Amino acid sequence: MKQFSQKLFLLLSLALGLAACTSPTPTPVALLPTAVPVMEPTASPVTSPTAVPTETNTAVISGLPPVVEYNLGDATITQSRFPQDSRFHEMPVRLNGIIAVPDTDGGPYPVVIIFHGNHPGCPLDEMSVDRWPCAPEVEQPNYQGFDYLVGYLASQGYVALSINGNAENTFGYGEGLPGERLAQLVDMHLSALTTAAAGGQNDFGVALDGRADMRHLFLMGHSRGGEAIVWLAEALGLAAPEAFDQFGYGPVNGLLLLAPAVTFALPAAPSVPMAAILPACDGDVVFQEGQLFYEAARMNPEQSQWAASIWLERGNHNQFNSILGPDPMGGSNNGRTECQPLLTGEEQRTFLLDYTTDFLTAVYSDDPTLVSQAKTRMGLDVQTPAPDSLYGRPARISALVAANNRLTLLIPKSDSEMTANLVGGQVTAVGVSTMFCEEGYYTPQMKPGSEPCKRVNLTIPGDPAMLVVAWEQSGAALRFSLPDGSGDLSEYTTISLRTAVNPLSPLNAQDSYQAFSIQLTDSAGNQATIQTRPTEPALGFPVGSVEEDSFFAGGQFSGRVPMTTIRLPLSDFAGINLADISEVALVFDQTASGSLFMGDLEFMQP
Repeated sequence: MKQFSQKLFLLLSLALGLAACTSPTPTPVALLPTAVPVMEPTASPVTSPTAVPTETNTAVISGLPPVVEYNLGDATITQSRFPQDSRFHEMPVRLNGIIAVPDTDGGPYPVVIIFHGNHPGCPLDEMSVDRWPCAPEVEQPNYQGFDYLVGYLASQGYVALSINGNAENTFGYGEGLPGERLAQLVDMHLSALTTAAAGGQNDFGVALDGRADMRHLFLMGHSRGGEAIVWLAEALGLAAPEAFDQFGYGPVNGLLLLAPAVTFALPAAPSVPMAAILPACDGDVVFQEGQLFYEAARMNPEQSQWAASIWLERGNHNQFNSILGPDPMGGSNNGRTECQPLLTGEEQRTFLLDYTTDFLTAVYSDDPTLVSQAKTRMGLDVQTPAPDSLYGRPARISALVAANNRLTLLIPKSDSEMTANLVGGQVTAVGVSTMFCEEGYYTPQMKPGSEPCKRVNLTIPGDPAMLVVAWEQSGAALRFSLPDGSGDLSEYTTISLRTAVNPLSPLNAQDSYQAFSIQLTDSAGNQATIQTRPTEPALGFPVGSVEEDSFFAGGQFSGRVPMTTIRLPLSDFAGINLADISEVALVFDQTASGSLFMGDLEFMQP
């Protein structure tokens, strides 16, 4: 059966509000709750803390600290958009979750808070609405799906908790202002944790006095929880240096987004280290819109911390959370050959354990050797080629160092970069056609002449600003001149470029790698040329098939085409003066023809 147009489906989903994680917050509608008693605040837990069985990942987990279910009692939060006499003005919530602490003496330990995604907490009614509130025995404990992570992080020296965010995500109790519920829920949990860590009232069921370092927070979020942590850190201000003075806890020191959605939080360049793991076979956030958080960092000339986007092959959406079923729109079942088979749940969660542990080491360790080793395993070492796997799983990476550690020639942000680069030199295309594609999704009807951008024909996650570069004979070149005074590359270690192969262009050989050379010329006329690797991951032909489409000319490509990083060490360019470079050239001399999506030509230093 011919596939339904993916982009058209997305537009309809956005218009109708059908997609659970990818649709914007609907216009508020006063939905009547089911006849369940409203919970009133209590001073003590409703139930005593109990141990939660931790899933066994045989590859890494044994003898972990106990994961404990806590319940701080029932409370209410305010939805200010509803009048005080509305039943929706005061919303009942249950302040519960799971927690684990290191089972050794010591501390205080950094605190890791995990936010689950938008999966119905209460049973759905005939209108497919999860009417809120519902009895505890029928509420789906989405937070428990990260018990494996909570226990493992405690074994690595962190206080870890996964909080119940069902009240934030429900559509069954009116619609509050974006982030309003979230901020109140988080404050209630973290204020209670702060009190317990200072030796005060402790209803968490584990010893916390002096053990939780509330001045060092790390946030993790899955699906809509991913965008939630960006909003908390940047819009609410938890990542600000003065966060402790304002909130009594914080600041946040890092953000890890798992299959993040984009629904209410405008993607913002984070002020702390950030990574987004994008499952290639996501069957919920089906176009990997979470890439937008990386693109926001990329476009910020004042980006102060490193950022990364991890493209995890054969990963899907729900398997980060151990209690969820299959993705709502499938993964390997949607006909995408690159998704067969999917990673198993244990494989995907073990990947997350490994990546998270290294991320935390990179943020919190005082040992430069351990930090360097962790970043290398994460694919962040700018002095090594970009990886095609991480932790034994096929994966690719886009990575940024802080803005003041890189010299950028091309992003691109506008079509002016086709003639003048960002350091003020000329851009010359010799036997190469170039076209600028501005960021975002659009059709040729919306932007006449944009057909080469292929926005309607294939999915480039994040729909980034880019160039389309094409050549039809070997030896074509794209040359970037560096004006006097701007060509000192002696402090940089690496030249980096982000690209992807256009699978719909007849200029690319099917199922083959593209290749080209990078040539540096100094002011004395000396030249050095390095070729890309024969099997450079970013230059592989994307896996997928072309389906004819009567609505969009050119058909639909079923796979994904992420733009990822190529890195070449400047130390390999011998016989030239790196302190006085006059030109950087991309020379397309390795194949007879080709077409690439391209951006982010820059020099980096660690």
